[in-house]
Amino acid sequence: MKPLLTRTLICLAFVGGLLALRFTPLAAHVGQPGGLIRVQQTSMGTIWTIEAMDHGRPDEARRAVTDAYGELERIEAMMSEWRPQSPISQVDAAAGKHPVEVPAELRELLERSIRYSERTRGTFDITWRGMGNLWHFDEDFVAPTPAQVEAARRNIDYRAIQIRGNSVYLPAGKNIGLGGIAKGYGVNRAIEVLVKAGFTDCLVDGGGDVRVFGTHDGQPWRLGIQDPRGEHGNLIGVVRLSNRALVTSGDYERFRIVDGVRYHHIIDPRTGWPANASSSVSVLSNDAEQGVVLAKAIFILGSEKGLELARTEGVDALLIDPLGRRHSTPGFNRVFDLK
Repeated sequence: MKPLLTRTLICLAFVGGLLALRFTPLAAHVGQPGGLIRVQQTSMGTIWTIEAMDHGRPDEARRAVTDAYGELERIEAMMSEWRPQSPISQVDAAAGKHPVEVPAELRELLERSIRYSERTRGTFDITWRGMGNLWHFDEDFVAPTPAQVEAARRNIDYRAIQIRGNSVYLPAGKNIGLGGIAKGYGVNRAIEVLVKAGFTDCLVDGGGDVRVFGTHDGQPWRLGIQDPRGEHGNLIGVVRLSNRALVTSGDYERFRIVDGVRYHHIIDPRTGWPANASSSVSVLSNDAEQGVVLAKAIFILGSEKGLELARTEGVDALLIDPLGRRHSTPGFNRVFDLK
């Protein structure tokens, strides 16, 4: 029997600041070397894409992808503040009352989060959720008053988290939200599941937080970066990468413009207001968790202090400021092709 013929097209998928630019077979012959398994599912409140080159083992590759999604479900059940029975929700519910025993894995993530807060000058802070629903960007959006922001901001302080062994305590009024780090951790864990199963050419995309391993059919994976002030799908360039993570944060993902002022979802924990020093930041790192944290921190700090942080943390970054000017590290430029 003759193998099925294949055709190829460039597939663009918008994922939270990144455009996945990948060469995807339209009619790949299942089981042939170079075949691609690609599965999309919703997890952690966003659409995920997991891809693995099957190298002639499609059934095994599909099982590995299924296992990777199972790992994401396990992490969400432990770390989602939107699930009342999760350990982190139990910590929040007990704020001001008593400490809560949590799994060692969660305690370790909380400890890393505190260290990230210290190293990013407080621009990353998992107690941001103490502001409640002050900032929301639905159709009924109304900007809060300065007094409301200041009152809510007082509930943000990572230094208030008390950890003794696996016991975690929050003072009254404090709340933890892991949305700014758990997804990056999930990307890392999903990659580990795939690689451990022997599928070392793979990609995990958690709504724009992307990590790749190996290559795509012998070539570097290619990810396009959205122009923050362009139409949906307009790229400023394409990044070539292997065995690295690429995360983009932008002020165009969730926002409202009122009286000429752009209000968006990247809030500076130190002020309680949307950060205004950047319009887009892309971070290239070896670790998706680190990339997720630093993309937001660099966005808030702006070009000078933000790129200084990138160099200190050993990552590469591209920052586009509100005037559209590009600021980047030499390492980012080496793998970035301008459009």
